[in-house]
Amino acid sequence: MNMQEVLTIRVPATSANIGPGFDTLGLALSLYNEFEVSCASTWRVEGCDPAYCTDDNLFLRSYRYGREQLGLEAFPIHVRIRSKIPVARGLGSSAALSVGGLVAALLLGNKDADVRWQADKAVFGPRAVQFLLDVATAVEGHPDNAVPAVCGGFCTAFVSDTPVVQQAVVQPEGARVRRVVASRNSIPSSWRFHAIIPPFELETKRARAVLPATLSRTDAVFNIARAVMVSQAVLKKDAQLLGLSCDDKLHQPYRKALIPGYEEVKEACINYGAGAFWLSGSGPTLMAMTVGPAKSREFSAQIDSFLTNFHANTETHGTEMRVHEAAVGLHNGPGVQWIHCCLRPDNQGVVCVQHSK
Repeated sequence: MNMQEVLTIRVPATSANIGPGFDTLGLALSLYNEFEVSCASTWRVEGCDPAYCTDDNLFLRSYRYGREQLGLEAFPIHVRIRSKIPVARGLGSSAALSVGGLVAALLLGNKDADVRWQADKAVFGPRAVQFLLDVATAVEGHPDNAVPAVCGGFCTAFVSDTPVVQQAVVQPEGARVRRVVASRNSIPSSWRFHAIIPPFELETKRARAVLPATLSRTDAVFNIARAVMVSQAVLKKDAQLLGLSCDDKLHQPYRKALIPGYEEVKEACINYGAGAFWLSGSGPTLMAMTVGPAKSREFSAQIDSFLTNFHANTETHGTEMRVHEAAVGLHNGPGVQWIHCCLRPDNQGVVCVQHSK
């Protein structure tokens, strides 16, 4: 290992499901976690909440799991985290950590990685990208956040029944990873995504627990048709079609009960001219979309005014109101307000730059 080698890894936030595309659709946004990683004599994490500065940090767990999948030694690393993606808000914070850790696993001291360096920036080859997709999805459990975090843009993905047999290097026996099939398209640069973030967390596990175990054929067809149309809307750069396609009967009707103020915020967004609206991931962030800088500014002014005067019922039904203070200007304490963050599409995905200490 080269003790002087330093990687700076930047991973975008993501919004998953896009309404009907449960566990399948996702897009990348211009809000980032950045990780500075170097080889070390002991394990160390800094820059985040002290509760996460442990050996159990998801970045470190993903790094160790990635090295295991590659058949490489997981030597200790030092990670400095600069986090802008709020935790447990439905914006892909865990996927950012997982992908960051796997990029470090792939690149540090690995001469066999399918990566070339162009002006100190990593250019991932197809085998390296597939490794990141497969293993990040294995860590996350589903591909809707992991894939756009790696690839950027708008992504459609599913996990196949085929076990992985070839990665950046030969897999060890008994690898539990399965092949991810993914398709990516760029998002129009004029589209703006307005993340409306409540002052409380919602853990994915709890948001999944409220979902029904079965779905009627009618509801299944409802979702399939709209998920296909969401993909078509992005392909055709048709914002109106996207807005018509974001209804859902699989998760949003059940999860909205966990988000006090959901209906009021949705109504305000529609009234102020949002072209599309959906629950971001498992929530609690709500996502609205507009087109063009003028409409974005108009919508931003209106929704900011609304949120300033908005006092939703803060009863969280058992959800602990912890706020990730480092993220996008949130502050802890009573009377915490919902906030609005206007984001551009990220069409790059994960970026890694190599330099020396």
